[in-house]
Amino acid sequence: MALLVSLGLSTFLRSPNRADALLDPAQTGTFLALTVMFFTVTNFIRSKTQLDVFTTVLNLAAAALGLVTILWFSGLALKIPLISNIQFLNSATWSPTGSPLATLTLFLAFIPFLVFQLLREKTLHLKSGILAVSFALVLVASGLISYRLFLSPDVSTRPMFLPHRVSWAIALEALKISPILGTGPGTYLADFTQFRPVSYNLTPNWAVRFTTASNFYLQLFSTLGLVGLTAYLWLIYRTTITYRKSANFHLLPILVIFATQLFLPAYFIQIVFLFLFLILAVASLKLSGSSLIQESTIDLVAASSKSSFLPIISLILAIVISIPTGYFFIRSYQAEVLFQKALTAATKNDGKTTYDTLIKAISTNPSRDTYRVVYSQTNLLLANALASNQNLTDTDRNTITQLVQQAIREAKNAVALNPTKVTNLENLAGVYRNLLNFAQGADAWTIASYRQAIALDPTNPNLRIALGGVYYAQKNWDEATRLFQSAIDLKPDLANAHYNLAAAYRERADYPKAVASLETVLTLLDKSSADYTKASSELEELRKKVGTPTSSVQPPTSALTQPEPLPTPKVNPPLQLDQSLSPEAPATPSSNP
Repeated sequence: MALLVSLGLSTFLRSPNRADALLDPAQTGTFLALTVMFFTVTNFIRSKTQLDVFTTVLNLAAAALGLVTILWFSGLALKIPLISNIQFLNSATWSPTGSPLATLTLFLAFIPFLVFQLLREKTLHLKSGILAVSFALVLVASGLISYRLFLSPDVSTRPMFLPHRVSWAIALEALKISPILGTGPGTYLADFTQFRPVSYNLTPNWAVRFTTASNFYLQLFSTLGLVGLTAYLWLIYRTTITYRKSANFHLLPILVIFATQLFLPAYFIQIVFLFLFLILAVASLKLSGSSLIQESTIDLVAASSKSSFLPIISLILAIVISIPTGYFFIRSYQAEVLFQKALTAATKNDGKTTYDTLIKAISTNPSRDTYRVVYSQTNLLLANALASNQNLTDTDRNTITQLVQQAIREAKNAVALNPTKVTNLENLAGVYRNLLNFAQGADAWTIASYRQAIALDPTNPNLRIALGGVYYAQKNWDEATRLFQSAIDLKPDLANAHYNLAAAYRERADYPKAVASLETVLTLLDKSSADYTKASSELEELRKKVGTPTSSVQPPTSALTQPEPLPTPKVNPPLQLDQSLSPEAPATPSSNP
């Protein structure tokens, strides 16, 4: 209850997008549903037979998950005709939990749970047989996952983690902003982009943006603050004390989950089974008549064994809470289905179906910024396709104008829905950048959007390169040089930053500095790459201008992209867009795009 209260306060007082905080997996809505389930089910388990049935169901779930894992990780599942026809199942690492690592964390909790049940069985019968099969399947499946993730020569299957020191630095910075309630559930991506240290740019995964911390406790620390972290630590403390006093083996998987969360993020399926194991443990303590139940849980749970009305009351309360939340969940799920259909249509180049289905998805759930981003890009692509036609009519120009305006409005609506999400501002800047084909003054809007994105992701060198590219296209060499140099300061081994700086120096006719920058580029590239050949030829041309003798240098890998010139307008005369579409103007999300 304390954890749920902290989630609720943080959601309504700190989250930039409350809908995401409520509906995203493993966030506030998930904990609310699981808390309701906890009190309802614990009040309905009133006999040892019911407890045994509940335990057997969990054991069978583990067995089923183990069997599925073995089939997929061994490759046997891909030979089944029905499965081979379903695209998303055609992966050797597919898992119904969402990821192999999530499955492994769940198996780690089940192994001691199954072992202690087997040790308690004195005779061979159906229950002991189920336990033995479940344990064998879980153990074999855990070995297969561990080999594939950590020991296999195929490094592409290795999980990617945010370093603990980076997560700790982010948590401390988030603590400075909001120490009590954190930055809000589901906001770790914003915390990561805004607070990650510059040293992160020197790691191999520097270009990856993480949505979770390196472990669950640092995630709570960042997003729920001291209140949320304290509530969770209190739960751990009470569980540990209860186990020490009762030695109830039902508490073991809970303690294992708490331990794994020290090293890994908490996955959705792990959170669900944490509550299922809590239900099992509390019900077991209650039925054993342990006095610890009064110390460990709310009196409502303890008193349920004496009253026939409390289970009914808890069920009624659960229904009252579930009806409105269930309605919003169903709407959210319908929107996700529509969004998936739109993405499928996009892969088939079916622009009309993509466009119409995205409108339905936004109408079903107008609070999801991701839909707005994709819808804005779809409008822009359709406008580009129409503008490429020869001999545009007035009707075509009006249609292009509408598509362009919708692209901007929906990109701005995405920013309004979640202004702390840097990808929304990157999308808005990209929309403006593409509108240089259509509209006068779009370059100023592009610059303004990139500056806002840089404020949200201050240590990202690629944003500096993108903004510098806009200045480069405007022939503002000084500003472009400053931004390219700033990108180098953030990541000295980024070949593309040095390459762009060399291009800016070349345009300024500062050939010695351009040569020095290109020489640095060559030290950062693989000699066998096309980029190395390209940079070498450009360096030779520059050396001819300054009379510098040739030399050669060496290695890692990158890709070079030269600053792009301003695109030639496809629509003449250029469209005149309303100033309300500028990035500074507030955008009000609309349910009717």
